[in-house]
Amino acid sequence: MTTILGIVIAMMSIVIATIMDGNSFGALIGPSSLFLVFVGSLGVTLGGFQMADASVVPKGIVVAMTGKEPEPSGAVDQLMEFAEIARKDGVLALESKLEGLDDEFMKAGLQSVVDGMDADAVREILEIELTGLDERHRPTIEFVKAMGAYAPTMGMVGTVIGLINMLSDLSDPAQLGAGMSVALLTTLYGVIFANLIFLPISAKLTRLHVLEIAYKEMILDGILAVQAGASPRMLVERLEAYLVPSLRVGHQVRAKGGAKAEAA
Repeated sequence: MTTILGIVIAMMSIVIATIMDGNSFGALIGPSSLFLVFVGSLGVTLGGFQMADASVVPKGIVVAMTGKEPEPSGAVDQLMEFAEIARKDGVLALESKLEGLDDEFMKAGLQSVVDGMDADAVREILEIELTGLDERHRPTIEFVKAMGAYAPTMGMVGTVIGLINMLSDLSDPAQLGAGMSVALLTTLYGVIFANLIFLPISAKLTRLHVLEIAYKEMILDGILAVQAGASPRMLVERLEAYLVPSLRVGHQVRAKGGAKAEAA
């Protein structure tokens, strides 16, 4: 939701500044300029990507607007419980607990442990999954970022076209000011689309991607610790090193079920 909030605040700053100066919004409305900048930026960006990349961009934008950050503290609690079971009853006892596990990455890793794979094989499987995740996310991030890079250029293209049309007919000097205003409007749209929409969305997608990769790397480390027979206390101490200080509550608090309350 911070992405939506940030874009709204930026847009409101333009609106309020316009009102404060007593300017009219009518001069800032230009359907042709809007069409040129948006569709032109989309078309140029498509030239550098595959259609499959573009097809997932709308979903990526929705994720940027509404996506939630992963909750690593909850994953530490789950892995602590699995470590305790593995220490007491062996890793085969984990199989009955996997069916209700929502995290597919954690589930796949623990299933590999239950199936008797060695640590190197488990790590390799999960690292392949991380590589695939990066390859799926990267095109969407780069696509939106490219649109942010091309939008100002398309704005300048529209401005140059407007100036050419304006200078081709100088019979009425009174119309020069209005023509210049329309010509510059595409530049404004290009800057707004790039810096208020495309680049912030790209930045949010990048941030969510980095957080998800870090989250899954922590889980990978925890799974290997469970397989190695680490005690719940050692596992918590190891995994809490991945967390921000405010989420590091220690094994004792987590064992009592107070990790969520402490984090809140």
